[in-house]
Amino acid sequence: MINTRKEIPLKLENIFKDKKINSIINEYVDYLDSKSLSKNTIRNYLYDLIEYFSYCKKNNLSPSKSVRQQDLRPLLSHIISTGIKQSSVIRKISSIKSFCAFLERFNYSKENHSSLLSIPKKGKKLPKIFSKNEINTLIKTIEKHPKRNSRDEALIEMIYSTGMRVGEASKIKIGDIDFDKSEVRVLGKGKKERIVILSNESKQKIRNYLLNSKRNIMLNSNPLFQNKDGGNLSPRSIQRIIKKYLLISGLDSKLSTHSLRHSFATHLLDGGADIKVIQQLLGHSSPETTKIYTQVSTKSMKEIYNKAHPRSFSKLKN
Repeated sequence: MINTRKEIPLKLENIFKDKKINSIINEYVDYLDSKSLSKNTIRNYLYDLIEYFSYCKKNNLSPSKSVRQQDLRPLLSHIISTGIKQSSVIRKISSIKSFCAFLERFNYSKENHSSLLSIPKKGKKLPKIFSKNEINTLIKTIEKHPKRNSRDEALIEMIYSTGMRVGEASKIKIGDIDFDKSEVRVLGKGKKERIVILSNESKQKIRNYLLNSKRNIMLNSNPLFQNKDGGNLSPRSIQRIIKKYLLISGLDSKLSTHSLRHSFATHLLDGGADIKVIQQLLGHSSPETTKIYTQVSTKSMKEIYNKAHPRSFSKLKN
């Protein structure tokens, strides 16, 4: 259990100053924690409820009971009219729906009218990806750097080879790697384990890094990528490392650590990989999340067509 006293915003508790309502909030925090949500996610849910509870207080409604749909709609209109980002609107509505669903599930309310509230669809931006030439440029930049760092080579090659999230890469231990099977065991979101594949190039660079490292990282329980104190290299540190090499190589500044993951998926799709296999390798719980890469791949395909075909759109304009 998390420390609910520290997690619940005092402002939320003070809206009603009601022992029963605050007890329900405590139970809700425990419920969210049981779903393996991160502390940041739980904190966001609770801060979003401040606006909901304040609305209930102002309109003589109890947040621990069923709130009618017609009473929720003015709140929805208010949230949308504040001009905040669409992603913030979606999160706030999701927080309200989550809390109301909790009340119904544990018999605090008989009905959940919030389930009728529609969440506006979030416009999906196509992720920025590396071209295959840009990937090669990035890797060659590291290899030719005057202060060549075998750790950085192995790190970046592994992220691109496996499609790991940066946070996942930072937690990899020596014992998570099976060199014989070319596999890595990854602990992803929601503490779900999955197996990802290592390329031959990635295996070679990891082995080279291990053999040449001056640190004691050969024990199975030790972090693979370490900071100067021997602990896990943090996600923020990994981001700084990749940004450094992007700057040195002169590549697009909009590319990022997450671009390596996007590129992994897109290049697999371009090569004919099944979308379900890509979903499994990325650790997506829903195939809908993975489908965005089909749009990226289509865009890539059009660019190739425009460059190669004599009757392409770009050539007809000239």
